[in-house]
Amino acid sequence: MSAGAATGGCHCGAVRFVARFPSRFVAHCHCEDCRRAHSAAFVTWAGFPATAVDVIEGHEALMVHESSPGTKRMFCAECGTKLFFSSQRWPGETHVPLAAFDGPIDRPPQAHAFWSEHATWLPPLAAPPE
Repeated sequence: MSAGAATGGCHCGAVRFVARFPSRFVAHCHCEDCRRAHSAAFVTWAGFPATAVDVIEGHEALMVHESSPGTKRMFCAECGTKLFFSSQRWPGETHVPLAAFDGPIDRPPQAHAFWSEHATWLPPLAAPPE
């Protein structure tokens, strides 16, 4: 990571990206769509202006799934790693799973989003407010 950007990629290495700081937010999303798409209790997203995130390797390996009208989830066709999320709900933003970065970014998680939809089996978390 440089002072102004962070790199990341998919599990198999076919897709690599760079995201330039500052990020807009980092939050744990507990919505059902994210939980199901990632097969996880929650997804920690880092939000960036769309113009601040660039694929630097593997454009051809990126696949797009429109999970609902106006919502796109992008993933690596080789290994299935979920990499990018964009939605009309947050125009002009690209959200990147924090776990897809090679290391830390410019801020830690700061909030829980959609806690009302959290997995009921998830124990209470000592964390930032929603």
